[in-house]
Amino acid sequence: MDIKNNIKQIQEEFKGDEKILENAFRLERLYSKYKYLLWLLLLAVIIWVGYYNVSQFLAEKHAQKTTAIYNELLKNPNNQALLDELKASSRDLYDLYTYAQALKDGDEKTLGTLRDSKNPIVKILADYQYASYAKNIQDLQNLNTTPMKDFSIIQIAYLLYGENKIPQAKALLNEIDRTSSVYQIASILKHYGVSSLQSPNPEKTPEAKSEK
Repeated sequence: MDIKNNIKQIQEEFKGDEKILENAFRLERLYSKYKYLLWLLLLAVIIWVGYYNVSQFLAEKHAQKTTAIYNELLKNPNNQALLDELKASSRDLYDLYTYAQALKDGDEKTLGTLRDSKNPIVKILADYQYASYAKNIQDLQNLNTTPMKDFSIIQIAYLLYGENKIPQAKALLNEIDRTSSVYQIASILKHYGVSSLQSPNPEKTPEAKSEK
């Protein structure tokens, strides 16, 4: 009985070994058939990982270089070489710096140029400031679909007060929601008029010019 059991066990082990060998042969045939494709896939993965790591490294180095140029330019704003270097390194940061300088200097011409900026933030800000300097109500109204909507309403209302169109100005100010960051300014302007506020662009007003 023990001999029969042993023989049966050995036969079962042989069958198991046969299945293992059969699977091994199948894998070998599959490998032989697709080995070039597998190697190509492996090579592609290695190249992609290498490219990603190199790209990340270069992007970080570029960002560090651009930041260093920008910080140096803040210390030396009249350095044209640094300005050109910033422009070549990062056009977005260059436009942002140029916008800040134009706003500081009241440079309407530069603000007009920045309205064509590829940087959406700079473009919107330049649109608003340029329209404000030019006192162009139509251009300010065009900002109603942008984050500058409430600011443009304040500016338009200010201009309407200057034209003695008080009812229109107040109606416009009523459009500003209570949750808006400029709601308090709108309330003051609505109840006390332009005399309660300084002009958003004092250098462009006749009063400011006469004082000079």
